Amino acid sequence: MTTDTPGLLPAFDALLDTDTYRRLGYLLVTVPLGFCYFLVLTVAVSTTLGLAVTLAGPIAFVVTLLLVLALSKADLWLTNAALGIDAGSPQFPDTDEGIVDALTELVLGRDTWVGGLYLLWRSLLGLIAFVLLVVGAGLSLDLLLAPLGYGDALVVNYGYGVIAIDTLPRALGAAAGGIGVALVTLFVTDLLGRLSAVVADAAFADER
Repeated sequence: MTTDTPGLLPAFDALLDTDTYRRLGYLLVTVPLGFCYFLVLTVAVSTTLGLAVTLAGPIAFVVTLLLVLALSKADLWLTNAALGIDAGSPQFPDTDEGIVDALTELVLGRDTWVGGLYLLWRSLLGLIAFVLLVVGAGLSLDLLLAPLGYGDALVVNYGYGVIAIDTLPRALGAAAGGIGVALVTLFVTDLLGRLSAVVADAAFADER
């Protein structure tokens, strides 16, 4: 039996692993999806609370729970396809036993509430991915372009002060730093993709 062992430089391992770019694509899609999930859930919950004192309140509550199941089910289908895993997904209540039993299962069932938590996780992941990709890509690109425009006006603020990239050696050093930032960004992206697969697989393991 063989086992995969990590290399000495995980960032370079991630660079050479084709699955890394699958996870990168998944996180790129996660950014808009995460914001959409947060927006949809916020509007649905706000509407439900606003209608709570009316006869439409229970209907809005049921619709919100069905929406949670539908979104989490669709997202897990996407996650399986994008990451090449076989995670389970939530199931809609069985109506064979009657509408009352179906509604009870919808309101009290594990799939509904785990689905809601899963969507919150996906919203948070979208925010994390957005910050990581914007900061990582922006910083690495700026540093990589340093040799093309170094001079007194090009400075780097490193927290404790600033350093001017006004010579070719400094510009080349900045470009090397840009490569390092890009590798670290790719490595962290790969870790987030792996974590996404673990969370998806664990969330509805009983439904596989």
